Amino acid sequence: MTDLNQLTEKGPVRWLVLFLQGIAAITLFALMMITCIDVVGRYVFNSPLTGSTELTEIAVGIVVFSVFPILSWRNEHVVVDILDGLFSARMHLIRSLLINLIVAISLYFLAGRIYVLGMRSLSYQEVTEYLHIPTGWMMIFFAVMCWLSAFMVITLGMWRSFKAYQLHLSNLPMGAEIRRAK
Repeated sequence: MTDLNQLTEKGPVRWLVLFLQGIAAITLFALMMITCIDVVGRYVFNSPLTGSTELTEIAVGIVVFSVFPILSWRNEHVVVDILDGLFSARMHLIRSLLINLIVAISLYFLAGRIYVLGMRSLSYQEVTEYLHIPTGWMMIFFAVMCWLSAFMVITLGMWRSFKAYQLHLSNLPMGAEIRRAK
């Protein structure tokens, strides 16, 4: 997490990031408590926490999907840049724009499919096996987070790609980009 990204988050974006980080932090703490209670109950009292597997699965999904829009906003995805030195700044821009477009479209359609499955789950009144937690609401949350991530990728991802290209061009000596393109 870079300080620059946090400094540029102002207004509603800052509040959205804080809200999503809060959801992730509370869920992660709950996950830690569930695991501790389950382990102590299993090995000390010979009585594991009922439904701990269900709660763990739900908590991991909530943590992952609530942080994904933040990662998309801050452009902090895992990247492998082994071959970056072999390509020009213009090729980096084209590659970055293409990847952001593919990711955004994929997230959009994935979110649509997850939403349909969530609505179907709600209409069938599907619940988890032991704790009877409705699964549809979690799926709808996951879909909304995917849509939010797609929006972040298509807007900010494209903007940051252009900014990186402009920064690269501003650091070159006069005419160097023209000579390099030939």
